[in-house]
Amino acid sequence: MYAVLSPTRELAQQTHKVFQQFGKELGIESCCIVGGESMDKQKELIGKGVHVLVATPGRFTDLLKQKVVSLKNCMGIVFDEADRLFDMGFQKDIEFILRSASPQRQLIMVSATTSMDVLNTAYKFHSQPLEIKLNEDSLLVDHIDHKLAMVSREEKFPLLVNLLRKEEDVYAIVFCNTQVQTHMVAEWLKLMNFEASPISGKLAQNKRTKLLADFRAKKVRVLVCTDVAARGLDIKDVTLVINYELPQEAANYVHRIGRTGRAGKKGHAVSFVAYEDCDNLEPIYELIDSKIPKMDLQDEDFAKDICRKPYVDSKTLKVTDRRPNNDRKSNDRNSKNTKTRTDSKRPDTVRKERPAPKVIERKSPEERRKAYYFEAEGYGVDHAHAGAMKYFKIDDETLLGHEILEEGSRRFVIFGAKKTKVKYFVKPIYKKLLLPFLIKIIKQSGLNLFVKVHFKPTTLTVNFSGADEQLLANANFELLNAFEHIILTYLQTRVILHRNLKLKVKCFKKNESKPRVERPKTNEKSLFKLADIAKKNLLDSSESQLIKSLNAKDRRTIHMYLEDDKQIKSASVGDGAYKQIELSLK
Repeated sequence: MYAVLSPTRELAQQTHKVFQQFGKELGIESCCIVGGESMDKQKELIGKGVHVLVATPGRFTDLLKQKVVSLKNCMGIVFDEADRLFDMGFQKDIEFILRSASPQRQLIMVSATTSMDVLNTAYKFHSQPLEIKLNEDSLLVDHIDHKLAMVSREEKFPLLVNLLRKEEDVYAIVFCNTQVQTHMVAEWLKLMNFEASPISGKLAQNKRTKLLADFRAKKVRVLVCTDVAARGLDIKDVTLVINYELPQEAANYVHRIGRTGRAGKKGHAVSFVAYEDCDNLEPIYELIDSKIPKMDLQDEDFAKDICRKPYVDSKTLKVTDRRPNNDRKSNDRNSKNTKTRTDSKRPDTVRKERPAPKVIERKSPEERRKAYYFEAEGYGVDHAHAGAMKYFKIDDETLLGHEILEEGSRRFVIFGAKKTKVKYFVKPIYKKLLLPFLIKIIKQSGLNLFVKVHFKPTTLTVNFSGADEQLLANANFELLNAFEHIILTYLQTRVILHRNLKLKVKCFKKNESKPRVERPKTNEKSLFKLADIAKKNLLDSSESQLIKSLNAKDRRTIHMYLEDDKQIKSASVGDGAYKQIELSLK
């Protein structure tokens, strides 16, 4: 038997179909084991005997622990998209699977990009891997035309609409970084009359499978998705890929734009880069070892007829309404008063009023926020404390706030506790809420790290330090970015975050022995002057020059100032938010 592990359910199902196609004539039986589907049916399929078992690590580990599957006679294990398996937190499952298999089994790890975690695991389990590289000169397929669109956040959707309209017989994938953004963009495109659908990890497996089937059948023309669809999925004839947001991991850029230009066909990819995306751009340049051409945008490249943006609830991922209830009642009243009228000149002709635009039924703000509250009714305020803490998954009672909604009669007519209706909520005390959670995550991960949480108005800072600090910075800060995503997700499920809240996650301690130096404010002229001085020194000495540490915005200004220079090239070097710029001869 061979076992093939895939990071996502969709990729596992696709791999299984390929095994079915080849195995039909060869007598090879395969089986697909993924979460979200009946385990009893999967056990029944395995019991019939299979040669190849394609699975996701979580469900495969469950079946191993239940002793439904045995790896004693397993001839080989294949990790498809190996680096993604580690990125998604499957390392413990992977190590459990390898420990359960025979040491003589073959181990194959396949991916367009790799990481040290992949190689370390291979060595840990006594493998001496032979590394085979295909298309080593370039990670990107030659016939994919990929470009950058330098825009503001507000210009992204008008540009997206215009690009989709310009495509003849549009068949496109739009990538976003978060589930909420994915569903918002898809719903907004629907309002603009595009055949669009969102797909993200929060959807039930049967819905995800149906959506991909509809997209392959071209019943859906625009698929808006997170990176769940970036890895390995083979969808033919996709003509356009849009990065609505640049991926936070540079490797995902290669996988995303690789969804087009497949099987030798030409593909087109456009990445939207706003100010907040700039920090994700430099790691991509470093990975692909080249710059990405910029689009020359004019006013006519942006759609002008954009409808109102829908609001998507972060918990339910459904469209809700933030308008006051009074507005909705007035709309309902107006729609009821719409009547048919008869043309006075032609009494036999009845002309109906044009129907009002279709209004999506949306929840009120109170209903949308309901998930952040726990309501209970009983005698006394403290009667539901335990239930509320369990609901919010917190251990510190000081984080629990409450508000009395209604107060009724006493238990024994004239004495005893009053019957009250109470609404519980989590207080936004970020340090108390976040610190125990992060400590637990660090312990479970086996990392030697310390964590500090600081909160000032609109800025939440999380600082990691310790012996394993360098692990956070490896592979373009992949682990640090993962912590940032976990922190944001954890907070969003418990408290209503302020819309202007800034989250800063760092992994390098300040040097307390050195006095703090205030950074002078910079402007374009001073930045250009710095660049000119460094350029002159470079041309005089032919030795690379370093420009002082700058923030992302200032570094971007200098890079753009020097990008057309035919003699020199610029690159950001160092770690952290304040990197230096190195100038060298081309």
